[in-house]
Amino acid sequence: MAARSLLGVLTSVTPAPELGRDIYTNQGPLIQQPVGEAAFGGSILSQAISAAAATVQPLLHVVSSQSSFLRPVQASSHVHYHVERTSDGRTSATRVVRATQGGGGPCLYVAIISFQTHGLVTPANNEHNALKYAEPLPDLGGLHPHSIPKQDFPQLFQLSDESLQVLSKFGVSADDPFDWRLLPLEKSVCKSNSAQIHTYAFVRAEPRSTHSGISHLAAMAFLSDISLLELSLMANWESVHEDARALAMSTTLNSQITLHSPTARIDEWMVCESGISWVKGGRVTNYQRFWNAANGEILMECTQDAIIKHGRAQI
Repeated sequence: MAARSLLGVLTSVTPAPELGRDIYTNQGPLIQQPVGEAAFGGSILSQAISAAAATVQPLLHVVSSQSSFLRPVQASSHVHYHVERTSDGRTSATRVVRATQGGGGPCLYVAIISFQTHGLVTPANNEHNALKYAEPLPDLGGLHPHSIPKQDFPQLFQLSDESLQVLSKFGVSADDPFDWRLLPLEKSVCKSNSAQIHTYAFVRAEPRSTHSGISHLAAMAFLSDISLLELSLMANWESVHEDARALAMSTTLNSQITLHSPTARIDEWMVCESGISWVKGGRVTNYQRFWNAANGEILMECTQDAIIKHGRAQI
C-alpha cells in the first residue's frame, strides 16, 4: 500500500455497500479526545464532507457544512455515514449526512452539506453587476511564520495502540500534522470578562502530494475543530486571567463551516484568527477565520457552540 499523509487517512472514507447505497465508513482510525472515549469532532466533520462529496459531480465544490453533534461518537468504533441525496441541480447540490455506529444505532451526528460550481457568476451573465466583498487579511505588523517558534499540541492527537497499528499499515505516524506559529494575544483578558480573548496564528499542514480539491477542503474542516478555545488560551498562557485559564472545552454541540475557495490547500501557510464571542451557563460560542498568508484570500470561516467546564465542574 502506498504511503499517505496522516490527514489523508484521518479524513477519508470508503464505501460500505454491504450496508446499503450511499453509506460510507471511516478508512482510518478516529482521534480520541484527551478526556474520555469520545472521538475528536474534526474527524467526523471532515469524514462527513468526504462521504457527501463522493455522491456529487466532480465539478461541484463543497461550500458549507452545518452540523450538530447529537450524541457522543466513540473513537473505538467505526462510524457509518448515511448520505441522503437531498437535491441536485445544474450548478448546486445538497446532501444530508447522518452518522451512526453499530448495527442500526441512533443518529449521533447530522450535517447539511452544500455544494456548488466555482464561479457561478461569469461575464456572460453580468458578473459586473455582482456584489463583491471579502474580509481582508489582518495587519500582523510584518510578521512571518518562520520568525515565530513552532508550537506543538500533541494532546490533540491521542490514538490507541490499535489505532497506531492501523496507521502503520498506511505508512504514517501519529505526529501532529499541523505546524502552528502562534502570535501573542492581541488583547488581554479582562477580569470582569474572561471570554474576551482574540488570537492570531500561522498554520499549515505537512506537504500533501494530492491535488484533489475535496481532500484539501475536508482537511480544512478537520482543522476548523482543533482547539478553538485552547489555542486562544495557550497563545500566551501566563497573561491569561486565572478564571479563563481554568476553562476547558468539553463537547462540540453545533458547527457552521463556510469554505470560500475551492482551490484552498491545507499545506500552504494560512493566517488563523480565533476568538470567543460569548460564554454563559456552561456554553461557549467560538469563531475562526482563515486567510491565505501569501495572497490574503479568505479561505474559510467557522462558528462553533460547545459545552465548557471550569475545573471538574461545569460552569
